Amino acid sequence: MICVPKDAIFLGFTCLEKWTLIIQVFITCSLLFFDDMDRRDFLKVSVVSSIAVALPAGVSAKNRKAKEKKGWTNLPADGYVTEPAIQIPVVADADVVVVGGGPAGVTASIAAARQGVGVLLIERYNHLGGLWIGGQVLPVLSTYGRGYGGSPEKVVLGIGDEICRKMVDMGIAMDVKNKSTGGYDPTVDPEGAKYFLDTMIEQSGVKMMYFSQAAGVHMSGDRIDALIVECKSGRVAIRCRAVVDTSGDGDVFAWAGEKFRQIPYHIGLMSRLGNVDRINREAPGFEAIRGIRANTPIPSVSMMHMVGERNQDGLDVFNLSRLQVKYRKEIFEKVEAIKKKPGYEEVFLLDTASQLGVRVTRVLEAMHTVTLEDSMNYKHYDDVIGLSGASDSVNYNAQKVVPAKRPVWQIPYRALLPKNTQNLLVAGRCFSFDDGLAWDAREIGTCFVTGQAAGTAAAMAVLERRSTHDIDIDRLHSRLLSENVRLDF
Repeated sequence: MICVPKDAIFLGFTCLEKWTLIIQVFITCSLLFFDDMDRRDFLKVSVVSSIAVALPAGVSAKNRKAKEKKGWTNLPADGYVTEPAIQIPVVADADVVVVGGGPAGVTASIAAARQGVGVLLIERYNHLGGLWIGGQVLPVLSTYGRGYGGSPEKVVLGIGDEICRKMVDMGIAMDVKNKSTGGYDPTVDPEGAKYFLDTMIEQSGVKMMYFSQAAGVHMSGDRIDALIVECKSGRVAIRCRAVVDTSGDGDVFAWAGEKFRQIPYHIGLMSRLGNVDRINREAPGFEAIRGIRANTPIPSVSMMHMVGERNQDGLDVFNLSRLQVKYRKEIFEKVEAIKKKPGYEEVFLLDTASQLGVRVTRVLEAMHTVTLEDSMNYKHYDDVIGLSGASDSVNYNAQKVVPAKRPVWQIPYRALLPKNTQNLLVAGRCFSFDDGLAWDAREIGTCFVTGQAAGTAAAMAVLERRSTHDIDIDRLHSRLLSENVRLDF
């Protein structure tokens, strides 16, 4: 910023006023020597000339418009308004800032803190866990896949598995046999998980910032030096040395100017029923309703799944609002109809998820994109950061391949690495994968894996004063292995 003394500004305007007065006198005197037609033409030229002299350089309408930077949105824009320039107060400073407190954000924060750096976790809701907890997608999937020997193998370990094992021990999660993969998937009680994740974050020394929506970045060359955050305390800035984007929608890498693909996908809304243990199966006229069973750690509670409308834009706020209203209405009316069926009179709608089930939106164009082809052929990467399993069937070589037949697959560090921004890593459902892997790559188990790797690497970059592009992969492997991450097939 260049500071200009007040006297110099005053002097400039004084000189400007004198020149304007001279021009006005010149125009008045000149008009006496021209006839009517010449006088009008001369007046036009002279007025334009005087305005050009009177205005300081760079403040003409054309120049001013050129200097304004337009904001962007994926919505149709009906014109623009100009926001005045303001100084945004810096209210916090952290070595690593993690944006988004879902499964990837939680493991990224804990992993970074365990490396000895200061971590700030920004979350827009009032709880951690993202769609896993707030969206009530309670089973932890993609934790098993087919190993080399053909049998199901557990591949999601590390901090994510540590979290699940501790919750099972506490009785707020239970292992459920997955008929598709042959493995066991932890399914959690969301309220118990909220308590536990808060405790885990606090014990790790991570500083929380709830009720806060990341709203932009401040760049210094090819690095992010501050995040702009909207919160109840106002519009504030957070200084950072490294950032992990676990926003789910790739908000940070989009603001940083990285390229991405946007995938339209089905959006749903989860809900839970209460009193399912009081269903009277002996009632006259009773008929079992598919999907209603005690399938959570609370014996009387059933999780209700909804696929929802397909090919939806999860970044269109008007579309999200429409779906939210539609789904909540559908769920309420469905449960009211269930209660009228013989044997289901005591069942009630316990709650609908506090988060709409947006499955995927932006996907980063990273240094490398993991493909379905890679995942089906035990593709090996020298920069592997973890493995994932399968959660659903896929079409491969014109054939349907069920989860039990799908191999475990490696995720490379390059798939978390943006092409340009030097202190940013991406984890969760927006790291770089192709459409064929969209189902598995966004699952909670995979988010655990990518989050832990990104948090560990971000901390290493800060401690070693280097770019995230220059991380020593052997040292990263060593640190991940020390935290029980599985790297090999």
